[in-house]
Amino acid sequence: MQYSVVMPVYKRSKIISLAINSLLSQSFDPIEIIIVDNNTEDNETNELKKIINNFNKKTSYPLIYIKSPKNSGALARNIGATFASGDLVAFLDTDVILDYDYYETLIRYFELDDKLIAIQGLDKSLLEEPYKVRGNILKKIIYNFEQIFETSLLFNKKKPYVSPSLAVSHPSLENEFELYSEWISTCAGIFKRSIFKKYNFPDQFITYSNNEYLMFSYQLYKNNEGKMIYTSKAKYKDIQTSNGRINRVELMYQIQTYDLYIFLRVFKKNFKNIFIFIKSRIGHLFFYIARMIIKKELSFNLFIKSIGAIIYPYFHFNSIIKGDLSFYERDFPIK
Repeated sequence: MQYSVVMPVYKRSKIISLAINSLLSQSFDPIEIIIVDNNTEDNETNELKKIINNFNKKTSYPLIYIKSPKNSGALARNIGATFASGDLVAFLDTDVILDYDYYETLIRYFELDDKLIAIQGLDKSLLEEPYKVRGNILKKIIYNFEQIFETSLLFNKKKPYVSPSLAVSHPSLENEFELYSEWISTCAGIFKRSIFKKYNFPDQFITYSNNEYLMFSYQLYKNNEGKMIYTSKAKYKDIQTSNGRINRVELMYQIQTYDLYIFLRVFKKNFKNIFIFIKSRIGHLFFYIARMIIKKELSFNLFIKSIGAIIYPYFHFNSIIKGDLSFYERDFPIK
């Protein structure tokens, strides 16, 4: 099977070469790399085009440049999937470095099972996550707090699932695994291109488009569109650069707004799910404050903005129910 790589990029011309080089080193080549520029300013765009032109001299397949009309990670993925010509669409973040056999290993799964619609490998940085808290009592308390309130990644679960809190779970990472999953990340996940005839990412989401992958892939799971697999047999490394990201305050507001939007669309509004979601919002607030304390950045202004981020979407509840997120773009205009 042939695959196309889609890479959304925003202000990352200085680091994108790392991801492209890991693509050039793959044991099984894509038929194309589609780079979607999230409407960056001219100097950044020009630099990106130079990089693409240089790599085009080295490859037997094309690197294709497309400029998105606005800065939206979700829209960029939709645009890339529309232009893709491979049987499979492999999304890749620009701060990800793949093992050399990543795509060869995962595409073999599609060739063996025509019911498979999506797959992802393991981010090697997650192998370090539980160990980061060892020897640090405060970090251990926060880690356990996150697990209880389901505010972030959930570890050592029996299967990869999506919580009503909008946290995703990971199995025990001590041994190799190959499990059916309720979610697939777009960090380095692969999807059948035919899926995009019926589904797309929520292109109302702007800039970072927090959790757009979760809404997209969980809908595939809920609607029984096919099998999705999460396996440790293929690995990559997310170096999580700060380049091109939105500021902390805007991110807090975006997380709370988009999480509520997703929750109202993909989960049943029963007591259990609502309780888990509300509990996680309380957890988010404590996590925001605890992180500021650890980094010695806590101020009255940030404290108030943290509370404001939690309650902000409920002032726009009716708009969110209607699917109208224009209020967020008005309050946090794309820069």
